[in-house]
Amino acid sequence: MEAVVLAAGKSTRMKSKTSKIFHKIANRPVIFYVIQALENYKIHIVANNENHETLKEMFPNCQIHIQKEQKGTGDALKSAIDHIQENAFIVVNGDTPLIKKEDLQKARLFFESKNLDCLVLVAKLKNPYGYGRIVKDSNGLRIVEEKDATEEIKKINEINSGIYIFKTEFVKKSINDIENNNKSNEYYITNLVKMTNNIDTIEVDKENILGINTRKELSNVGKIMQQRIIDKFDDVTFIDPNSIYIDYDVSIGSDCIIYPNVSLRGKTKIGNNCTIDIGSVIEDSVLKDNVKIKPYSVIEESLIEKNAQIGPFAHLRPLSTIGEEVKIGNFVEVKKSVLKKGTKASHLTYIGDAELGEDVNVGCGTITCNYDGYQKHKTIIGDRVFIGSDVQLVAPVEVEHDSLIAAGTTVTKHVEPFSLVLSRVPQVNKPGWVKRYREYMEKKLNQKKK
Repeated sequence: MEAVVLAAGKSTRMKSKTSKIFHKIANRPVIFYVIQALENYKIHIVANNENHETLKEMFPNCQIHIQKEQKGTGDALKSAIDHIQENAFIVVNGDTPLIKKEDLQKARLFFESKNLDCLVLVAKLKNPYGYGRIVKDSNGLRIVEEKDATEEIKKINEINSGIYIFKTEFVKKSINDIENNNKSNEYYITNLVKMTNNIDTIEVDKENILGINTRKELSNVGKIMQQRIIDKFDDVTFIDPNSIYIDYDVSIGSDCIIYPNVSLRGKTKIGNNCTIDIGSVIEDSVLKDNVKIKPYSVIEESLIEKNAQIGPFAHLRPLSTIGEEVKIGNFVEVKKSVLKKGTKASHLTYIGDAELGEDVNVGCGTITCNYDGYQKHKTIIGDRVFIGSDVQLVAPVEVEHDSLIAAGTTVTKHVEPFSLVLSRVPQVNKPGWVKRYREYMEKKLNQKKK
């Protein structure tokens, strides 16, 4: 069986320059989920003059057919029908991302068992506004669109999902007989339904056929998709699932704990037994086993090895590698740097374009001065180096292993192993100076008052 995905609409109700099928749900375009549900079918996509190149690039294994003018779904189907070779095909709208493979398989088996010309997937809604109604009477079965429905027909709560299975021979014989005698002067696929008595319906869950025409509907469908994504992780503890955002391609190992207001984005991979605390954002990053992310940390395109701790309020910028048992503390920023096993940067530090060996201690207020206004330069710190507070490392510079950099030092040249590094202005103490200064100032102020 083949499949036709209708994706030629102009999405005017979205009020966006971007077609609704390209708007994102869990960081995947809406139409992606439709194509995924049809992965076992040979797929035809009916596109328009504006989106066909994007669709071709996005889905190279699908056949793209262009509907030159938007004259309705029936006209869209005409664009693809001559390319269908199998005995039957399924039609799905490109804006129904919640449809499930199981629904389509169930419908397909039913269609084949009854040897039908047409099968319509339907659902029952409490509020069917906007959907075509399924009308069954002495004249057979027909579908009436909202804009063409009488008040009596609008009361019907059984609606058309926009998903059909057709016998190919029937459609090729009948499609040119579709008329456009409706308020929109468009050619509807629903008119094919009236052309055969060998037709039936099959009901699916109303949630699975929800379409997207507005931003509000996009948001509502997104919430459902989020719940489906979260439900996949039945070996993960979510403290408050309603507050968590997880992209489609994120993977999470077992026995993890995810706290409220966490956002896991892109292709993030989280290992086993990790804790992601409140308010943290992790994007396109890899966390190995037993990693702990403390509250309100931001991690981008970085690798964190096992047993490391990050945060709170830490920022790992792209291309950072955090080794095993490394500790990155509060208000520490790391950018394009490697920190090897056991190294600690506990607070108020910037590490950029640097390589730090094992068991390095980075004191509070340390910064790598990596940018000269034109180029970025590298800082290399050997194993077991102790860096005191308020140290500036002016790159390019290397500090070899087992050195000690005293607090307040500015390092500008190569440091050999086991060195003590100091660069301070000599301290001068003047006993009694403050007392004499205060007496002088008080005398001066008193003279001004007189």
